[in-house]
Amino acid sequence: MRVVNVSEMRDIEQRAERDFGLTSEILMDHAGHSVATSLRERLGGALGAARVLVLVGPGNNGGDGRVMGSYLSTWGAKVLYYVWREQRMEPGVDESWMPSGAAHEPAPGGELAAALMTCTVVADALLGTGTSRPLPDSMREVLDLVRREKERRPDLLLVAVDLPTGLNADTGQVDPGTFRADITVTLAFPKLGLLFFPGAGFVGELQVGGIGLPAELTIPPGPELLDDPVIRRLLPPRPLNSNKGTFGKVLIAAGSPAYPGSAYLVAAAAGRTGAGLVTLAASPTMAPIYAGKLSEATLHLMPPETEDPKSRAGSLLAALAGYAALVIGPGLGQSETTGAFLLAVFAGLQQMSKESRPRLLVDADGLNNLAKSERWWERLPEETVITPHPGEMARLQKGTPVSGGEIDRLDTCRRAAHDWNLILVLKGAHSLIAEPGGSISITAPGNPALATAGTGDVLAGAIGGLLAQGLAPYDAARVGVYLHSRAGLRVSATIGDAGLLASDLLPELPRALHAVKVDD
Repeated sequence: MRVVNVSEMRDIEQRAERDFGLTSEILMDHAGHSVATSLRERLGGALGAARVLVLVGPGNNGGDGRVMGSYLSTWGAKVLYYVWREQRMEPGVDESWMPSGAAHEPAPGGELAAALMTCTVVADALLGTGTSRPLPDSMREVLDLVRREKERRPDLLLVAVDLPTGLNADTGQVDPGTFRADITVTLAFPKLGLLFFPGAGFVGELQVGGIGLPAELTIPPGPELLDDPVIRRLLPPRPLNSNKGTFGKVLIAAGSPAYPGSAYLVAAAAGRTGAGLVTLAASPTMAPIYAGKLSEATLHLMPPETEDPKSRAGSLLAALAGYAALVIGPGLGQSETTGAFLLAVFAGLQQMSKESRPRLLVDADGLNNLAKSERWWERLPEETVITPHPGEMARLQKGTPVSGGEIDRLDTCRRAAHDWNLILVLKGAHSLIAEPGGSISITAPGNPALATAGTGDVLAGAIGGLLAQGLAPYDAARVGVYLHSRAGLRVSATIGDAGLLASDLLPELPRALHAVKVDD
């Protein structure tokens, strides 16, 4: 699903009117109907007993709120309006074109507190995407009244029309007066600011409501929010007449005496995302540990860690025949010999033909060791997937932290993927996936349950398993990140946002994949 900024949304609406005759009033009617429909679905049979207070501001956002209230009223809800009148209402925002049958019961400023005490839903339609300035004090006072009532009555449902008032649709910055919505029904397309922190923390459940844009209206390429329909189109087929070779083989070089769990998590995740065969490259000291933990994986026995790094690299490279993917790096450590081993592996991969070379994913210590080299990206084959967290990204950028706002993070990711000619997964509260051609995908903000050791290993394995099944590297990265996020949500829905172990994600990966397939 395309993600837009304010100027892009304005251009889309202008072209809709110019090329298709969709006036602002027509778009507003669709928008209000969409928000009302979302609320009706949320309330279900309780709609008839609902008392909805609509906070109406100047401009089209206020108009969307009025239309929403009109539809809810005709469907049986009791609707009241509080119209913020410090500024003159803009032309076109009136009631002359609103659906018939609406009950308009104003809640004057002096009665706002009383109206809040009796309502069950507050709909915020004060300001939309076109405002980035600080909120007037009088508007902050209105929002503060709502916030205090929510504290008093946690079951009060707060709905934001398009976005919470005071949230910058481009940057995600929020005004001190902004309150946290339970639901945000954004219109036409998600806005960047709804996905970036701190704004993402004020959105609640994000829904997208249509505004009647025709399918023929061309939407230029840009950032994409990953969702079920996008991922469903990318999933590899699973034909009935299949065998393990059909779904590809992945070789994993991970783990060490200090980090034995990394290898297990990577290998198990690769299997849980559908790889036909998972093989772990293991030294004599580590092989018994892995064999006891991973019943389904096979082992490639490597020379001891004490042997020459180039000899160990040669053993790994020789084992790659017939393998579609190689995941390397997690838990290997950062010793000098490990660094030499990795560089020898990468050099050998570059000497292979593109047809015989497996897809490559480098994570964790693979990246930390690479970062010690100048122009490290030149050591990697084209279409390599790298999966740094912010600290690793800073090391890859030679000490330059991923700083500034979230827009800077987006630009950094897109530019780095281009400059390094790699598929880049920049992990975080919402991960970014970019490819050299300029395409970039965004995951919806995740959950704090994933902020624990080993979840990155699970992600690396998930992507590796998808690479083994033949997905293009950018697509494998997008699907892997999305399934990893959904698996985390499934676990946290059961145990909450603390106490998740990385291994808890493993059984949820295939369930998340199945849920995407069946549109659950």
